[in-house]
Amino acid sequence: MVPQRWREGDDVVDAHKIMIVDDDSHICEIVQVYCEREGFISSYCHSGTEAMKLLASFKPDLIVLDVMLANENGIDWCKNARSYTNAPIVFLSSREEDEVKISALSDGGDDYVTKPFSPGVLMAKIKAHLRRVSTGRREQLLELPGLTLDYYAQSVIMGSETVFLSKKEFGLLSYMAQNVNRVVSVDALFQLIWGTESLEDTRTVAVHVSNLRKKIEADPANPERIVTIRGTGYMLVARGSV
Repeated sequence: MVPQRWREGDDVVDAHKIMIVDDDSHICEIVQVYCEREGFISSYCHSGTEAMKLLASFKPDLIVLDVMLANENGIDWCKNARSYTNAPIVFLSSREEDEVKISALSDGGDDYVTKPFSPGVLMAKIKAHLRRVSTGRREQLLELPGLTLDYYAQSVIMGSETVFLSKKEFGLLSYMAQNVNRVVSVDALFQLIWGTESLEDTRTVAVHVSNLRKKIEADPANPERIVTIRGTGYMLVARGSV
C-alpha cells in the first residue's frame, strides 16, 4: 500500500482520490503513474483485506478493482464494499467472458475494462465517472447541528470524525434525520428499510439502532443522539449542545 502526495494545501484537499486494488504490482504502478499525471491522489493495495482497511482510511472517490485477486474474488469484495461506500468501482480484468462482466456490473460495479488495457482509455473512463458523481455533490449532504450525513459516501460526519455505516444503518439514520427532533415509529422504520414482504420482524430495528448507537454515540448505553421513546419508537435529537 503506497499513499501518494500527502501534502498540505487546497490542491491536495480538493483532488480526487483513486484507490487501486490489484495483486499485480506492475499494474498498480502503471495506473498510479497515470493518475498522478491527471492530478489525482492515488493509493494501492493487493488484497481484499488490505483494500477494506484502505477503504476506511483513504476514503476514495473512485476504486479501480481487479476481478481476480490472489485467493480472492474481486466481485465478492465489491458486493461487501457497497455496504460502506458508493464510490464508483471500475473493474480491471483479464476475464472477457460475458457472464463475468454481467456479474461484476450487477453486483456493484460501474464499469469494466479488460486487460491488456489502454491507460488513456482507463483515465477517460475514470474522469467520466468522477464528473458524474461530482454533479450535485453538495446536494448529497444533509447538515444538522452536531452531525452531517453524506449520502454519497454513506457516512456520518461528527466534527472531524467520519464514520461509515452499513446500508441499513444509514437508511435508519437518514429517515430519522429527515424527521429530526420528531418521533418516528418502529413500524415506519421497519417498513421503510426492510419492506412489507420481509421475513424479519420489527425487533430487528432495535438491533440495528443499537449497532448505530455504538458508532455515533459517545456513550451507547446512555444515548443522547438517538433516544428511545418508550412504546412508540425513536427520535434523533440534533441540538447545538449535542
